[in-house]
Amino acid sequence: MSVTRQLEQTGLVGALRTFARTRGDQPALTFLQYTTGTEHTARTHTYAETDRAAATVAAQLQRRCGLGARVAVICAHDFTYPAAFLGCLYANRIAVPLPEVEARRKNDRIVSALLDAEPEVVLTNRAALDRTTEVAAAAGIPAAAICAVEDLLELPAPEWTDRTTPAAVAYLQYTSGSTGNPAGVRITHANMTANARQIAGFATYLTPGAPMVSWVPFFHDLGLITGLVVPLSIGGHAIHLSPVAFVQSPYRWLKAISDYRSAWMVGPNFSYELSARRVTDEQKATLDLSCLLGLVSGGEAVRPNTQRVFADAFAGCGLTADLDAGAYGLAEATLCVTARYDEDGRSVYHFDRAELTAGRVREREPGPDARAMSSCGVPVEDVRVAIVDPDSGTEVAADEVGEIWVQGPNVAAGYWRQPARTAEVFHGSFTDRDGEPVKGDWLRTGDIGFRHRELLFVVGRRKDLMIVNGRNHYPVDIEATIESATLPCPIGESAVFSIDRDDREQVVVVVEVRPRDVESPKLRALTEEAVRRVVSRAHGLELHDVLLTSRGAIPRTSSHKIQHSRCREKYLLGQLRRINER
Repeated sequence: MSVTRQLEQTGLVGALRTFARTRGDQPALTFLQYTTGTEHTARTHTYAETDRAAATVAAQLQRRCGLGARVAVICAHDFTYPAAFLGCLYANRIAVPLPEVEARRKNDRIVSALLDAEPEVVLTNRAALDRTTEVAAAAGIPAAAICAVEDLLELPAPEWTDRTTPAAVAYLQYTSGSTGNPAGVRITHANMTANARQIAGFATYLTPGAPMVSWVPFFHDLGLITGLVVPLSIGGHAIHLSPVAFVQSPYRWLKAISDYRSAWMVGPNFSYELSARRVTDEQKATLDLSCLLGLVSGGEAVRPNTQRVFADAFAGCGLTADLDAGAYGLAEATLCVTARYDEDGRSVYHFDRAELTAGRVREREPGPDARAMSSCGVPVEDVRVAIVDPDSGTEVAADEVGEIWVQGPNVAAGYWRQPARTAEVFHGSFTDRDGEPVKGDWLRTGDIGFRHRELLFVVGRRKDLMIVNGRNHYPVDIEATIESATLPCPIGESAVFSIDRDDREQVVVVVEVRPRDVESPKLRALTEEAVRRVVSRAHGLELHDVLLTSRGAIPRTSSHKIQHSRCREKYLLGQLRRINER
């Protein structure tokens, strides 16, 4: 029986229990703890050990709370996190994966999720017990409900009962909140199993025993599914470094891939850009990336320039797989909706920018009037994607722009305790191009895109759409133009949004720079003017304001997505500090 077939029949819990019996001494999870540079210690946990830890936590949870209870997982990026998460699945309690509590921060995202989920138990680490208890108290959770996972693992493992069912909610995936407050998405065991099977279906190089290196945090859907659920579902070996270790040195990610011979590389767009920018030539000389059989860029907009820069930067390191691996997904679909499969090997296409602003898709040769876009591939197995006019509820014509709607077994059950929003988002209906109603519930993603040559392309978020002088403009397009331009000084990322001024919509650009790079008023003025000129030439837009601010000032989600609405709010409140003369 194939691994994916077995997974379909048993789910993650059944698959993991089977692997514990059949390959119990094989490595399941390895955690790398770094000191300085690439010096680190590695702790490996076998399938038998992982199964035993999950069963032990499950037994304790079944004693502490009943079926349907929520259990918050607020752990460090080490073995305690999968032990806690898997323990929830084994016990058929609803896991709530959240980030580790950070010292000297408000941890508002955690408090918001705790208030919404109302967990009966909170699992954390011994070292973070006090600060986690303090944060949980802000959500009305008593100290008695806080448990250290290490303490649970030291208890004897009493008998426990496997009561998992496909329709039961496995966990609440809190969205990143790029366009509003985070919401808990109800992911069932069946949803999780389906998406793991779908991902393994297109990434056929992921086989039992295959090493897979990851740094993406477990509380994020990209990290949870690709770094934990998929590897354990197929009997792979997941090697983890922490997100902090990656940010401190992207070279660690690539060196771990090289040393452990990772089969794939998964991360958001910024992680590839950061790696290309910060890994030195001396460090590249130590890398052998010929082991990579697939690369996946997901979790945020995939930018063609990043793909090119990364491929060029590591061409001499044995990198044979292209970064032609743009994928599209969202928490409401567990994770993956489309992934790359393009027989002609292309991933970047060019489209007439003026036509796109009018909602039409016309491919053209590269040039100043063309928008380069990365393909996000084709729908994974058993997933249907439709492009729909969100106002009329009618499928748009071929090669026209509309809202991306999704249907498939990986689409979640809805939002936690939000029936009205669930009905609006998860139970969409539309008519096809022939005027016939399309059966079944459809997920309205809120993303705008189109299909071209059967491939999906994502234009931007519907809520971020700017309509200026009757033309549609998307922030991500303008941001890509600015960040790829040659400007008087080095810049970081940018955020584009519109505001109402003088009874019309006007566009503002916020650009992150290092203060030392724009010390003189003249250089600041030249940079602002250059941004205006670049946007005018490429998009025909006159900017209301160009604000230069320090790096890190633009608000982002936990997955690095720019929060355009929050950025607009901070701008209007005067909370974005403009770099001025000293």
